[in-house]
Amino acid sequence: MRLQGPTPADLPPVQAELRPQFYIRLSKPTATRVLLVVILAIFVVEVALSFLISRSLLALTSPSIEVLVLMGAKVNEFIAQGEVWRLFTAIFLHGGVIHVMFNLYALYALGPLLEGYTGHMRFLTIFLISGLYGSLFSYALSGPISVGASGAVFGLLGGISVYFLKYRNNFGTQGRSILQNMAIVLVLNLIIGFSSGFIDNWGHIGGLVGGALVAFGILPRYCQPQAIQPGAQALEVVERRVLEAIWVVLCLLLLIIGTYATTTIRFGG
Repeated sequence: MRLQGPTPADLPPVQAELRPQFYIRLSKPTATRVLLVVILAIFVVEVALSFLISRSLLALTSPSIEVLVLMGAKVNEFIAQGEVWRLFTAIFLHGGVIHVMFNLYALYALGPLLEGYTGHMRFLTIFLISGLYGSLFSYALSGPISVGASGAVFGLLGGISVYFLKYRNNFGTQGRSILQNMAIVLVLNLIIGFSSGFIDNWGHIGGLVGGALVAFGILPRYCQPQAIQPGAQALEVVERRVLEAIWVVLCLLLLIIGTYATTTIRFGG
């Protein structure tokens, strides 16, 4: 005979409350807030320099191309000549008020969600590597000068999607709703990008690929606490720093190889 204990519904309310209830401890969006401030501060510097050079009021809303190039915009010819740092600096530059406000809003909306579940360092890693992959795809497949954090923002979409795909059985309806929202946002933005000649869509796609790739290897994994107590109790994060660091290094090596290959193929360097 197989014995079966009482279900939670059969237990008295007090006993039901004493059963262990596991949850994921969320991180505060500290890194997201820092990035918001940094991006906005850099844009202020852009418009200030543009105004000092041109003395035009238009510079207060749209920084000049000369200033963007001076501050590190993605310029394919300069990167081919060795200025690979532009793949990084281009992430934090923006071409106008609407451009920067759109990316700030997207970061404000998506950042706390991903940072909450992955933590500060994983979130920053996903953001930065996504931005670099966005710059790389733009360098490889798009000719015009390019700036913006939208590649990194698309990387957040990729990271969030990978996270909730991995833990889809744990989040139930909430997880499915988030995945559906990410899919809708992604499709709409890609449609807008392909229908406009002013949007660096390859940068967006590169950021999405980079974000999903790095997130796949560094997402937190959980286990039950060693000492289980009644009531609400946070799950513990499995210690995997070495493996996560190795994965990040591999992603960066792939980035370096891609940059070298692009330079060799497109510019014969």
